Amino acid sequence: MKTFFPGKTIRGWIFDFNGTLLFDSPAHADAWKNFLLSKGICVTDEEMRRNVQGRPNPFILRHFFGELSEEEIRRYSAEKEEAYREACLSSGKDGWFRLADGAEEMFDRLKAEKIPFTIATSSQWDNVSFYFEHLGLGRWFTPESIVFDNGKMPGKPAPDIYWKAMKLLNLCPEECVVFEDSLSGIAAARAAGVGLIVGVASDLDEKTLQEGGAEKIIRDFRWASDVLHG
Repeated sequence: MKTFFPGKTIRGWIFDFNGTLLFDSPAHADAWKNFLLSKGICVTDEEMRRNVQGRPNPFILRHFFGELSEEEIRRYSAEKEEAYREACLSSGKDGWFRLADGAEEMFDRLKAEKIPFTIATSSQWDNVSFYFEHLGLGRWFTPESIVFDNGKMPGKPAPDIYWKAMKLLNLCPEECVVFEDSLSGIAAARAAGVGLIVGVASDLDEKTLQEGGAEKIIRDFRWASDVLHG
């Protein structure tokens, strides 16, 4: 780990999920665009980056529709997420619906080395359970060992989701590295005071991630097993 974290005392690893461990940003964007278009709202790519990527569903829906009841948020979210999950399953075995390159080997190594690690995702339970079923997350995690949107926690860029993840790992902020693909997620990690933020260039380019606050940039996790081996 010394070669990847010079000058840092990193003891725990925290991963965003969508766009970080699963390169699904285009599928989420398409599902949101199609859902909003069905309601008469056309959005640009810039609006998607600014107001959708990395944001929780209630924020997104209220941004585009104004005040909504809890029932309307639940119904609209369910409609959009069902379309997203259908896109995941239709990608095929050799499609994008799989963990990022190197992620499985990295998790195996982290587990073998007894290094604390968790997921902190803005996804709600319907999607999280879908990932457990279809991506085999139970090999490394239980639902209780990760953080997901329970409908009560402020969404990114608020730091709460990362504070909860650090509490799960029983570590201080400066002892944790966070892997993120979105600007709102990077802002959340910065606000949480983490020791290192690594940007995953799955959708945004390296310059944008660096300007947003990522200290290192990766494209996938194929480097991780070699680093953990040392």
